[in-house]
Amino acid sequence: MKNQDTNVKTISYALKSKPVITSIVSDSDLEPVLRTTSNIVFLLTGNIFTLKGITERVQDAGKLMFVHLDLMEGLGKDTESVRYLAEIIKVDGIVTTRSNIIMAAQKCGLITIQRLFVFDSVSLDNGIRIIKSSRPDAIEVLPGIVVPRVMGRLRQEIDLPVIAGGLISDLDDLKCVLDHGAIGVSTSSKVLWKWQDEQGKN
Repeated sequence: MKNQDTNVKTISYALKSKPVITSIVSDSDLEPVLRTTSNIVFLLTGNIFTLKGITERVQDAGKLMFVHLDLMEGLGKDTESVRYLAEIIKVDGIVTTRSNIIMAAQKCGLITIQRLFVFDSVSLDNGIRIIKSSRPDAIEVLPGIVVPRVMGRLRQEIDLPVIAGGLISDLDDLKCVLDHGAIGVSTSSKVLWKWQDEQGKN
């Protein structure tokens, strides 16, 4: 629990003043991401050959680097791949839908974020059951626009930070999910990246 408490505090602190998580979904996103003021980066594209270089550049820019293992090419969805990310690539954390990966990452000392896809009440119930079992450091609800509808239920069942991801395309969406209790939003929207960067100038 001590490691989880520390990890939860790390995520919460990083997102307190910079709630927009910049998501890299194509190679062309890297340079713009490095110029943003975001504290956390999600890597949603890449392969075993590009991971090290991207990770080093993101971390050199003072940002926490999270890799979505499920989307990486050339890496298996297993314990050894998690060890590779932790010990060789030296990422700060991982994002995944898989409970076995969450638990393997916890053993390697990585910060863990588990994705929860909510399509209906059944998927929400199943997701809550899975999250209770794996106990990640935070959960990412997709699509993020459902957060206002499901946050009450999540708060009743799970005491973990919630990140909204997917279909958050404008400032109204962003403010809505934050007002309903999400601590951050993961997005590839450069409009929202720019909004966050400009907040520090005001």
